[in-house]
Amino acid sequence: MKIFAALVLMASVSTPALAQASRDTLSDAVDSAISNNPTLMAARKSRGVADETFTQAKSQMGPQLNFTGSYGAQNQTIGRQVSTPSGNFPEDGNSQRGMLGLEARQSLWSGGSLMARADQASAGVDVSQARLINAEQETVLAVVTAFVDVRLAEREVEIRETNVASLRQQVRAATDRFDVGEVTRTDVSQAQAQAAASESELANSRAGLARARAVYEQIVGRPPVQLAEPPPAPALPGTLDEALAIARSGNPALLAARALEVQGERAVDVARGALAPQFDLVGSAGLTDTRYNQSFQDTNVGVVAEFRWPLFNGGLLESKTRGAQLEADRARYQRLAVERDVTAQTTTYWHQVIAAREAITASTSRVAAAEVALEGALQELAVGTRITLDVLDQERELLDARLRQVDAERQAYIAIHRLLAATGRLRPESISK
Repeated sequence: MKIFAALVLMASVSTPALAQASRDTLSDAVDSAISNNPTLMAARKSRGVADETFTQAKSQMGPQLNFTGSYGAQNQTIGRQVSTPSGNFPEDGNSQRGMLGLEARQSLWSGGSLMARADQASAGVDVSQARLINAEQETVLAVVTAFVDVRLAEREVEIRETNVASLRQQVRAATDRFDVGEVTRTDVSQAQAQAAASESELANSRAGLARARAVYEQIVGRPPVQLAEPPPAPALPGTLDEALAIARSGNPALLAARALEVQGERAVDVARGALAPQFDLVGSAGLTDTRYNQSFQDTNVGVVAEFRWPLFNGGLLESKTRGAQLEADRARYQRLAVERDVTAQTTTYWHQVIAAREAITASTSRVAAAEVALEGALQELAVGTRITLDVLDQERELLDARLRQVDAERQAYIAIHRLLAATGRLRPESISK
């Protein structure tokens, strides 16, 4: 019997701990979304493509070595031949020819186009890396928003369920007072109407919770199960100027715009390089084997310096240069626009955080005051100095205060993470375990 009691006690102690341990944390949700988000996976592939493009651009600056070979047979009849002591020449009839060759080519001067292509590809790596970081931040922010939205919807349902239960009690109390003649039918109807409205709002809140759960599953890749309390929000910069400085140096959208500007500038150099002289050093070695009635073998080894300089192309290369310059100008203006957007976003989110924190303080005081006011109204109703409508109004005031409190907490939490995203510091590892 003692052993059974001990097992029961252990089960009662360990079950809550296991339930707590099984709760999904915000960090778990972020990890799941990061590993399953298709948009993020596509951004990672784009990053890999950029790396390969950079490798290809660098390879064009080094020596190029090609091995060539051919083999063929033909039958020819020569209409006019020259007779020699060793026979007729050229010989006719069937012949086979095989060729093997090796060519090495090294660019000596390309007008700077090869170096510009490598720089352009390097900037492309920076663009893809910034876009990958931006995709990660958007994923993390979407998870944070979905997580707190589910928590908010659950809390809203709890608050409204409490309100419905309280109003039902008010309906019963008003009915009892009506039965003994203390209140009129109007008081009962007012309580019933308020309770019915509260039940309708509860149904809407439950529907909102279902929607929040569906969005969470879409983003995270699995349904929400016993979401734990979100961790404390990461620390923010001390001042708005500090936040702006961090955003201007770390915002991924701005980093991508700057890299695109570099790409545009180097594209101009590539286009101009096509107008310049081109010098290549070419080395070759080959073997040719020709078979008629007997075999002839020829070999060759040579080194050639090639020179090319486009003199006329119908204005094609000049047009490409002007087009590249226009693209570079467009990229520069886009970078200026992104800088303004980042400044505006950072400033907006900074003040949203301040406003949300002040709203939390105000709503907390409002909830405390509304609870005291409701308690007082109930006591005054009991002694006949208040009417039922006064109590219902206080019930509504307390409900609204509690809903605004949880919404203010949500707004503050999301605003902090939006500000972090604007500064480029909302990374998966920034979410506390």
